[in-house]
Amino acid sequence: MNKLTQAKKLIKQHYLSNSRPLVVTFSGGKDSTVVLQLVIEMLLELKKEGQELKETFVVSSDTTVEMPIIESYLENVLNSIKLFCQKEDLNLSVNLIKPKVEDSFFSLMIGKGYPAPNKWFRWCTDRLKIRPATDFLEHLVKKNQSILMLLGVRIDESVSRAQSINSRELNFQGLSLHDQIPNAYVLSPIKDWTTLEVWQYLNSYPAPWGSHQEMMKLYSKGAVMPDGTVRDGDADCNIALNPEAPSCGKTRFGCWTCTVIDKDRSMEGMVQSGEEWMKPLWEYREILLEYRDREDKRNSRRRNGQVGLGAFNLDVRKELLERLFIIEKGSNFIQRNITLISNEEIETIQAYWNGDGDIENSALTLAVKYGRDVEIVETHEIDEVLSSITSKEYSRELFNRIYEVEKKRKNSSMRIGILNEIEERVNNYYRGEFVEN
Repeated sequence: MNKLTQAKKLIKQHYLSNSRPLVVTFSGGKDSTVVLQLVIEMLLELKKEGQELKETFVVSSDTTVEMPIIESYLENVLNSIKLFCQKEDLNLSVNLIKPKVEDSFFSLMIGKGYPAPNKWFRWCTDRLKIRPATDFLEHLVKKNQSILMLLGVRIDESVSRAQSINSRELNFQGLSLHDQIPNAYVLSPIKDWTTLEVWQYLNSYPAPWGSHQEMMKLYSKGAVMPDGTVRDGDADCNIALNPEAPSCGKTRFGCWTCTVIDKDRSMEGMVQSGEEWMKPLWEYREILLEYRDREDKRNSRRRNGQVGLGAFNLDVRKELLERLFIIEKGSNFIQRNITLISNEEIETIQAYWNGDGDIENSALTLAVKYGRDVEIVETHEIDEVLSSITSKEYSRELFNRIYEVEKKRKNSSMRIGILNEIEERVNNYYRGEFVEN
């Protein structure tokens, strides 16, 4: 029995053996595409045989900071899959999951000042991928009592992936339990396939919903070196990770803001092979990488009050937000109708900044400056106080910071330490720093 026949038989066997719904994790990459295509072909066969089809879920993750060209591809292919399955009445739903706005990349980095991620502090993976996926899958388990997840992971991908797959304990049905979600079982139907066999399948069997050509072009573009050559082995890489993957550090097609890796070869390859319009995103990512470990760009205290490199200071966060707006205003981005940050994120950022001493609606004001339709709620409290001051020898910025401390503590029963907090803000203002509280 060849691997293709074996994979089809395995999926069909588990589909028919119980009422547990199938959940296909789909990144848009070659491996998850093979698994999804095998499932859809099975559903078409069962429908032809007169079988009643149980509900099947396709789950795809959008971190909201995917490369625009990848995001566009994924949106198009998911829409094609959805329309095809609706037309064929396959009882399959397409679900695109995103992080909560308060947990988005820009809400946390620009809003709260989280430093750009590195391999030791990879806060993005949990917030952008794992939590949203886990919440969705837990909801499915609660609704259906149990689910079977189909993953497009293969032993041939890497040594670490082979170790991960081989270390999983299988039950008598050949299934493993999900690491974090009770009653969620995992099946990897193409785990023994080689990379060559994956590409042979995709070249031999057209997608029921359309074509694989756009995906193949993306792989080719992402593998181009600055000198125009193709990196050995890099023409095959994952567009995104499945929800149970622990990190995205080695993903070649992923978040355009990723600073876990030192060099974004995939973005360089894209720019080199005809997507020059994305160069401003590559440059922005390089700035994040540069600012990440610079003492002058970060607060001298952490949020818990300990001395040490803390969050990006407020001036840096303002700069990073304005740079996003400037990129969006570029002609190439306007033509493609690309929005890098949502109005909801901007409002969330402003809420975070309010708690960090910004009481002049700086984020919203910047957004309006660059044409965003957001509402600024004006406050005249500061102007009223300042108008009563006869001396002109004062700094409005310093006053804002002191006034914010008093405003936050006004109705608090815990006013102990307020003078120390004000003194700290004054001292740090004259040192050119700003400590968050």
